Amino acid sequence: MTTRLHYRGYSVATSLPDPAAKELMDSFLDNSYEKIKIIKDNKHNFVAQAQTPSLPNVIVKQPRKRNSRRWERFLTLFRPGEAVRIYNSHLKLLELGFNCPEPLLAAEQQRAGMVRDSVVAYRFQEGRSARGEDTELVSYELQRLHQKGYTRGDPKALNFIVHDGSVYFIDFKLARPSWFRKHSIRMEYAHFLHTMPEGIRYLPPKEQHSPGFLFAAWLRRTVSNLKKKKRIWRETTQNRTRKLKITRRAVWVIVGAIFMYQAFLST
Repeated sequence: MTTRLHYRGYSVATSLPDPAAKELMDSFLDNSYEKIKIIKDNKHNFVAQAQTPSLPNVIVKQPRKRNSRRWERFLTLFRPGEAVRIYNSHLKLLELGFNCPEPLLAAEQQRAGMVRDSVVAYRFQEGRSARGEDTELVSYELQRLHQKGYTRGDPKALNFIVHDGSVYFIDFKLARPSWFRKHSIRMEYAHFLHTMPEGIRYLPPKEQHSPGFLFAAWLRRTVSNLKKKKRIWRETTQNRTRKLKITRRAVWVIVGAIFMYQAFLST
């Protein structure tokens, strides 16, 4: 059961007793929790496996980029922020009868009605990332979710954990498209095939050869190729910019050396 409280300027939704929730919030805000492993630490997200005195093994996630984008902040006037949506997705997935880490807490700090900072925490899930031999199990669970009308987002193999023969969803955010639902589901399964291509064997033959799925698979490949080309272009541009800066500095060093040498000769 989720309870809500206000603590240290944050609106908190939690399944923990109030004292444990406040301890977790204190450890995050004071940066006093023990970091067992830093999973991500970049401009997009901070994700760490951590522990506090009363919570031995949790995942703490701070969606940095979504917290800082102005248009994303504006949207939080009309909907919950990223952390709360992740927390609610975990609750909903469990309600639907699927496996995922137990959500513990989501907290948002608002200013002028917009989310400025947020954090979500859930229990660490034991197990290993899905591999080729797990394709049938993962495909079954993903298709079962799709049959209920939901997508999970980013369905790559690393975002499924296998433990004791069961599949657990991780790093997901549920959506139930109102428009073009069938197309969205097909696009997600086509995305899934990028890291688990054997999954095509577990799709019903009629669906495999349907014009809708073939179009979704083609569109997914096209989008992925465009993203790859964009990434390569960006890296190339950054390298060129870096080289240009180095060249400019080198020119200025040479020019400065020439002036110093001329000044030395004139003395």
